[in-house]
Amino acid sequence: MMALDLQEYRFSSVRIVLEKPLKSIIAGASRVVFVTGFKGFGMVGYISVVHMAEKLNCSRVGAVLTKYMPEAVTVEDYGVTYPFEIFACREGDLALILLLCHDIPSGQERSVFAEAVIRWVKRLGVDEAVFFGGFDSRYKVGEENLRWVKTSACGRELEEPMMASGLYIVGPLALLTMYAELYHVPALVLLPYAEASRPDPRAAAIAIEKFSELYGVSIGVEELYEKARIIEEEMIKLEEQKEKSTAAFTGAADKVYM
Repeated sequence: MMALDLQEYRFSSVRIVLEKPLKSIIAGASRVVFVTGFKGFGMVGYISVVHMAEKLNCSRVGAVLTKYMPEAVTVEDYGVTYPFEIFACREGDLALILLLCHDIPSGQERSVFAEAVIRWVKRLGVDEAVFFGGFDSRYKVGEENLRWVKTSACGRELEEPMMASGLYIVGPLALLTMYAELYHVPALVLLPYAEASRPDPRAAAIAIEKFSELYGVSIGVEELYEKARIIEEEMIKLEEQKEKSTAAFTGAADKVYM
């Protein structure tokens, strides 16, 4: 058997292993952008990255390996999945590197996971990083669809309001943002308003639309809006069934005497 040409970056207990070289994708690109997100509020980060990888026909090029790997895999068209997969693709002069996290890194090494990823991104010479997350819809005060945060090295200014002081990003997304700030990686965090209690494909669509606007790349989001419509219809049905059940129970209870 021919040995695979694996490129490996190691930091502490985390290894980033490439099955395929990124040179052919990055070479000649005017901009290289790193994109990721997690299963946080509304699963916005996860849904967004999955959708982008599919719509842009990105190829899996590697994985992030940790000491405490989640013990779950499934099968996709491209093969057996890894918990933390690296995809890459080219859209004109734009090279995209996507970290698709099917799971959340173990709490025991969540910090070193985030630091390893940011150090690797810095080493690659990525021009900008974009992190997708969800912003609790209870904090919406105007007509805007999202809030945003940027690191000091990022020169972008969006028309939407930034996340207000006193509110917090939490979890692995917060760690990525913190290490991006520390290592002077230009990073933009897009936080569409999302429903915290359920997957929110509508919020993911809003995040991707903003990404498309910023980077001039076309990514269809009609499927996400359709999924959102179906979820919302199902929730209305469940709420109606709940109300009917409550009314029936109340009526029955009125006829019980002790």
